Amino acid sequence: MSNNTYSIGLQPVTSETANEKQKAILEKAQKANGMIPNMYRNMVNLPGLQETYDLGYQKFRSESGFSPAEQEVVFLTLSVDNGCNYCTAAHSFSQIRCQKPRRQ
Repeated sequence: MSNNTYSIGLQPVTSETANEKQKAILEKAQKANGMIPNMYRNMVNLPGLQETYDLGYQKFRSESGFSPAEQEVVFLTLSVDNGCNYCTAAHSFSQIRCQKPRRQ
């Protein structure tokens, strides 16, 4: 695994700087997540990239055959393997949340 950091030179998109299409995508992310993940602010520079990511994510969640907890294990494993501390923390939190019994 490389320890190099790469930058493509695009600035994260905010609600204030977003065009119409980007704004719609960010609003959808806000509604779905309760916040806009930083990676979305970057991917939305290329709306087609964000839309493709969203479709793949939705398909994995709905058609993988894994339980929500198992899905988080997959995401957590990928995050650790990719060396992404941000995603590792997010999916660790989600994994813990999946394991807590729901109160009736």
